Amino acid sequence: MSTIYADESDDKQRFVLAFVSIPTASISLPSSEWDAEGLNDDWSAYFEKARTWRKALKEAHGIPLSKELKGSKLATGRNRYDRGRGALYGNRAWKAYRDALQGLSFLPDHSIFSVYATRDANLYGRRKLEASLYAAFQRIERQNKADRRRSMLFFDEGHGEYRTLYRKACVHLPTGSRLGAWSSGSLSKNIPMVSTIEDANFKDSKKSHFIQIADLIAYATLLKARHEGDALSERESRNELYKLHDAIPRNVLNARVVTSGTDGIVRLK
Repeated sequence: MSTIYADESDDKQRFVLAFVSIPTASISLPSSEWDAEGLNDDWSAYFEKARTWRKALKEAHGIPLSKELKGSKLATGRNRYDRGRGALYGNRAWKAYRDALQGLSFLPDHSIFSVYATRDANLYGRRKLEASLYAAFQRIERQNKADRRRSMLFFDEGHGEYRTLYRKACVHLPTGSRLGAWSSGSLSKNIPMVSTIEDANFKDSKKSHFIQIADLIAYATLLKARHEGDALSERESRNELYKLHDAIPRNVLNARVVTSGTDGIVRLK
């Protein structure tokens, strides 16, 4: 079982969702010998690693543990991250951002992916963040089936419509074929989400390291998407902020969400 954390970012022209999958529980004994002691608490181990990652950022860059990490605040300098007394901005802030992303090496392989949709993208009638969400649902369902895994989903608070869309996807989730069409000739097929449990849940990002990690990834993805659309500001382009996403260790990116590329980004244009 895994727990998947998500957060979003957008600039009104590009809409990004980033996902971080954390192993949560696994069985270490054969099913014939299973009991409660054979159930491993994997989540707690990764939570401790996330706490260590966060403390390292405090020691290296003075970012207080009490401050919520947000990619937009780091990239723009509009923050109170300099030991809680002032703004961390410019090269110091961008180095802290890169270090935060490079430090995600404690995550398991293939645990991070992002989806972005441009304003004009249309995925089976869904647009903007809804299109990104449906594209993500398709890939989560496919990956869970391949890995014989169940998942729970947690989103940052503020988007109650995600729960509605999640519930709809559990009944009807149109999915395209990697071959262009299904054997029936149809361009899409209903493959509902059946590998997730409970419901779409919400967490206060201020209290979740994993939601904050998703936020850092989402904004780094947005900067890369803006670069690809020639929409960066002169300052962002001059300082190559679009390369922040490249600081994420390659092994933790889930390149399997796309048929080509290695950055774990699904692009809907």
